[in-house]
Amino acid sequence: MNRLFFNIPAVLLLALLLNACGNEVAGDAEETTNKRAVLVSVQQVEMTDLPVWLKSVGRVHSLSAPTLAAEVSGRVTSISAYAGETIEAGQVLAEIDTTTLLLQQQAAAAVIERLNVHIANGQRRVDRLQTLSAKNLSSQTQLDDAREQLEAFRAEYKAAQAQLALVNDSLAKSRITAPVSGVIQTRLINEGDFVRYGQPLFEITRPDQLQAWLAFPETSAMQIQIGQVAEIRSPLAPDEFVEGEITDLQPAIGKGSRAVMSIIDLKSPGKLRPEGTISGRVLITTIKSAVMVPSISVVRRPAGDVVYVINGGKAQARQVTTGHHQKDFVEISSGLQGNEIVATDGAAFLTDGADIKIAETVE
Repeated sequence: MNRLFFNIPAVLLLALLLNACGNEVAGDAEETTNKRAVLVSVQQVEMTDLPVWLKSVGRVHSLSAPTLAAEVSGRVTSISAYAGETIEAGQVLAEIDTTTLLLQQQAAAAVIERLNVHIANGQRRVDRLQTLSAKNLSSQTQLDDAREQLEAFRAEYKAAQAQLALVNDSLAKSRITAPVSGVIQTRLINEGDFVRYGQPLFEITRPDQLQAWLAFPETSAMQIQIGQVAEIRSPLAPDEFVEGEITDLQPAIGKGSRAVMSIIDLKSPGKLRPEGTISGRVLITTIKSAVMVPSISVVRRPAGDVVYVINGGKAQARQVTTGHHQKDFVEISSGLQGNEIVATDGAAFLTDGADIKIAETVE
């Protein structure tokens, strides 16, 4: 009886020790399992239209009106606009001496007045001779001569009118007016100068109408076309884009270069200024329903780029081909579908077939 009393505690102690050992082994197994699961964030593959841009740098130029030239010859009598001055369309910039033109105007007007008298008298003579000829009181020859003289007066009258119109036109053109609103970039004459027909007088720029000039290398030149949309921004306002359109393409200056200079008309100047440095981009195409993933989802491996697709709590390594980048995303041109879930944060620590644990997202 005493032997049995002392053996019961021994059995209980043994059972407790075995139970403790079992719990420790189970805890180690659970801890080992947790260590194998990699903590990752996940995101569904996006499918979206992807604009593809070519970027470059360049300068802004203001559109220049054709150089304002003299349309009459004469001496400059006054100048009322100077380099750097803002002008309005129709504003008088200078005047050319009109003394000779005024004399020509008076002479032409006098000729017209005299011919008016001759035409009136000639018409009365023709009418009278027609009446006499009908009564056989005048010869046909006299009537024909009168008619011929009347037509000669009328021809001279038309010529005199044309001459007067030319003189009046020259008088109007002796006042040099601005063809457009803008800024006088260069004044090429001084008061007292004698100018001849066609001589340049003023160069005018239009700061409200700007062009962006962007150069693209030979490797990209074939992708640039007239009509493409462009976005331009200034270092003074890096977050503001000014929209425009390519209206002309020119070879870029450079020995042996096949680069292209794109001329872009800007819809609104914004904060852009003439001769300012700019950065810009040209929209060359839009990829429809492009497969996009976060850039951190793409892991560089010795065999190539890999994205880890999450399925059933495991990571599946998928070989992919990347394309264009857009901010924090990259296009996957092959290897993924639009309805798949991929690892983002933590993807670099995954291997093919690894167990994963999805990190909780904080709303």
